[in-house]
Amino acid sequence: MALTKMKLVNVIGMMRYLDDVVSALGRTGVFQPDETAEFFSDNEKLVPVNTQNDFSPLLDKLRELMAGAGIQPKIVDAPEFDDMNAGEMKRIIDDTDTRLGDLIATRDKLQTEADACEVNVEKARHFFGLDIDISKISECEYIITRFGKLPKDSYIKLQAYSDNPYVDFFPCSKDDAYYWGVYVTPMSKADDIDRLFSRLFFEHVDISDIHDKPEQYVEQQSKLRDDLKKEITGLNQEIDAYVKEHENEILKLFSALCKQHAYISIRNHACKYRKSFILVGWIPAEYEGQIKQLLTPITSVEVTFTKAEDEMKHSPPVKLKNRFFFKPFEYYTEMYGLPNAREIDPSWFIALTYTVLFGIMFADVGHGLMLLIAAIYMYKKMKMPLGALLIPCSISSMVFGAVFGSVFGFEELLNPVYKALFGLDNKPVEVMDGDTTMMLIFGAVGIGVVLLMIAMLLNIISCLKRRDVGGALFGVNGVAGLVFYSSLVIGLVCSMVLGIQIMNTAYILGLIVLPLILIFFREPLSKLIKGEKGLFEDGFSSFVVDNLFEMFEVALSYVTNTMSFLRVGAFILVHAGMMTVVFVLAGMFGPVGYWITVVIGNVLVMALEALLVGIQVLRLEYYEMFSRFYIGDGRKYEPVTVKDIV
Repeated sequence: MALTKMKLVNVIGMMRYLDDVVSALGRTGVFQPDETAEFFSDNEKLVPVNTQNDFSPLLDKLRELMAGAGIQPKIVDAPEFDDMNAGEMKRIIDDTDTRLGDLIATRDKLQTEADACEVNVEKARHFFGLDIDISKISECEYIITRFGKLPKDSYIKLQAYSDNPYVDFFPCSKDDAYYWGVYVTPMSKADDIDRLFSRLFFEHVDISDIHDKPEQYVEQQSKLRDDLKKEITGLNQEIDAYVKEHENEILKLFSALCKQHAYISIRNHACKYRKSFILVGWIPAEYEGQIKQLLTPITSVEVTFTKAEDEMKHSPPVKLKNRFFFKPFEYYTEMYGLPNAREIDPSWFIALTYTVLFGIMFADVGHGLMLLIAAIYMYKKMKMPLGALLIPCSISSMVFGAVFGSVFGFEELLNPVYKALFGLDNKPVEVMDGDTTMMLIFGAVGIGVVLLMIAMLLNIISCLKRRDVGGALFGVNGVAGLVFYSSLVIGLVCSMVLGIQIMNTAYILGLIVLPLILIFFREPLSKLIKGEKGLFEDGFSSFVVDNLFEMFEVALSYVTNTMSFLRVGAFILVHAGMMTVVFVLAGMFGPVGYWITVVIGNVLVMALEALLVGIQVLRLEYYEMFSRFYIGDGRKYEPVTVKDIV
């Protein structure tokens, strides 16, 4: 439940050893290069090492050959290719292209011709029955012939034009949707007749390449297609034989090209200074020893490591470090934005709160079970990250469904279980009862209050990690904001619910008014702590006017954020209400219709609620809680690895 500690690597050495350094760093698969010049204030004498990537076009060409031959790309050990330059690799690829590429090109050309024959056969079959050479029709001087298809309903509408001697359609064949055929019109009437058939959604089919009767043309094209397929089969056998003999060598060459392509991307981040090079990048702190061991033996090379916390101005990359239950929720964290190196990773927070809130709002044992099955399928079969995080959410839904006593909308089904286990005559929470409704509403608001307070505590910790003492003490979500909000809530609850009058003058002035004053003056107070001058940049009067409006927005945000959690209780009531409607509708039918309606109703309610609950809980996370303690402006740790190129 934290961020992986990162370190900045600074490598300096003689230019002639740059390739050795790049190769050593590339082999680790943990080095993320950065823009070297940006790490030096006096960088005018630093010249970027812009090496032309001669390996990229070779890699593209080899990928094309492998795809044509059906060779699955993968990385294999190829030590004999490691020292091979681009020219030597090009000669091998050119030789492969001459032998394998020609076979693939010939096969693909024949396949294109075979596919064209297939299209021609399918097209000509629709016009069987025309006992005439198609080519002779185009030689007519005074009439125009249109071949194509007409929708079935349009064919019926042609009867309305039976009195027009120039409107006639001759069907040759038909399928489920169309009549295939031809209409003939004099040249003088062609425009009018074409417009009429266009309004009837006639679709023209070009058969100008048919130079015989349709039956004879199909026979010719079928024979040509079969001959082409025999040639293609023979070529595929030759390609397979070549692949069987040379696949291992091709994969080794591919692996070597991927490595060189990756190493070039590292090399081009280096800068040259006279006869030396400088290369800067990031690694997880745990690999410091390995990197030092690899680079130290290289002649003239010096390597230093710096903690990421000391390089915040260069925005160190971030790698989330979570396990088991919390890891799937990194998906939502990354969707919002990764934390920077001095922030808290909120994945654990969203994992706990999202799971609980989702379970409360989607509380139904049966629906939770169906969602669990769907989530497992999404995760295992479809490899969807959303499926992994829905698994604990669906289990939570089943737990809260058992508390509320709902199983596919049947609210009394679990009563015997409650009686057997706990000696209860009814379920512990009767959702539709009037008193329970108010309890759910107040409970939802109470959950919101607690979560907002936790969010403020997290903000205080996060501000201290960012060394923003002013924000931690005087911010809207700092100590002052937490004291104001918690004091106001506690005071209102004691006065209005418990009947305990604790909101006296000292309470109001010390715990409500004073924190508001500190929040109002948070900017100048923060500057004062930092020792900065110019506390009021635009003057005191302008500061007061601006902050008065801002304080109104602050007060409003406390209210709206708290009230947003009403939806948690509302969804419990909505579920019970929707299922009540389903059972009322089902009662209008007989036994068979009843169960059909119940099943369909459950499916619709389950799908709708799962979508809405998922979105609404995520909204609570992002807008009500994340906005109080999380910035999310970090950048992702993306080391250069050969596997990413495959």
